[in-house]
Amino acid sequence: MVWRGLAGVMAGLTVLGCAELPDARAPAGPPDPNGLDATPLPDVRWDAPGQAVSVPDPPPTPARVLVQPPPSGPISEPLSCGLFNPMPGGFAAGYPADTGLDLAGMKSPVFAIASGAVDYAEAGHSLWTGRGDTDLAVRIELDEPIELSDGRVVTHLWYAHLFELAFEQPQGAPQRRRVAAGEYLGLSGKANGMWHLHLGLLLGDTSQRWGTFLLEDEVRSVLCGLGKESKLPALAKKGQG
Repeated sequence: MVWRGLAGVMAGLTVLGCAELPDARAPAGPPDPNGLDATPLPDVRWDAPGQAVSVPDPPPTPARVLVQPPPSGPISEPLSCGLFNPMPGGFAAGYPADTGLDLAGMKSPVFAIASGAVDYAEAGHSLWTGRGDTDLAVRIELDEPIELSDGRVVTHLWYAHLFELAFEQPQGAPQRRRVAAGEYLGLSGKANGMWHLHLGLLLGDTSQRWGTFLLEDEVRSVLCGLGKESKLPALAKKGQG
């Protein structure tokens, strides 16, 4: 009988607490038209049994800002298919199954074939670092990816072995430079003893593992069907059409 009495008292206290004590998790919110309490619960962690401590919201991750200074230097011209000339006067001098297209030319002006945001423009992104080789590279994330007939999509451009850069940007910089189609990027350099630009077209995966880029003949096809060992149009002189 004593135990039954105590159980009844405890049950009554429990009901009383639920009916009269406020919700300790959060202050009461405005009435919800669906009859629900719309007050959001605070983010809490439990430091000790029964002791809840509020956790502040993490600071927002700063957005990577795009900046686009006015282009400096010469401007390339569009090719017949709409992409811009990557290296006017350069020769298509690559070889089958290369990881991109080699365009032969010594310290020749190099341009963006399409607009996009720069991932980096600096040294240290090429495996060719032999004596006399130049180690500057630019990678660009395209504003509008290039869709191929087989369903693959080119998302990035990679310019390697440059002798000189028009600008510099380290990888992971909080401000990414945006380049316009036809904008000057720098001068072609040398790798493996040969003066040339290596132009790579990447398929979403920037690790450049096998299968994540177009091969030499595929790059020529994207560049308006550029023929093997053919020459790109020369850069128009200032004041000429």
